[in-house]
Amino acid sequence: MAKSSRHDESVLQPATSKSNSLRTTVPVSIVNQFNLKKGDKLNWGIEDGAVVIQVAKQGNKTLRS
Repeated sequence: MAKSSRHDESVLQPATSKSNSLRTTVPVSIVNQFNLKKGDKLNWGIEDGAVVIQVAKQGNKTLRS
């Protein structure tokens, strides 16, 4: 997959008032590039000190981002 030089920014917000979890919005450019839909899952990890996000489309194999 070709790497893009475009960078988008999103802001972390509390997921709920009673949780330590944070949430963010996926930028529309990423939504469009990976054809993300409601219900798709993002698997988060760390590899070599970098955050890695894998897109798990419903009913399909995991796509690597």
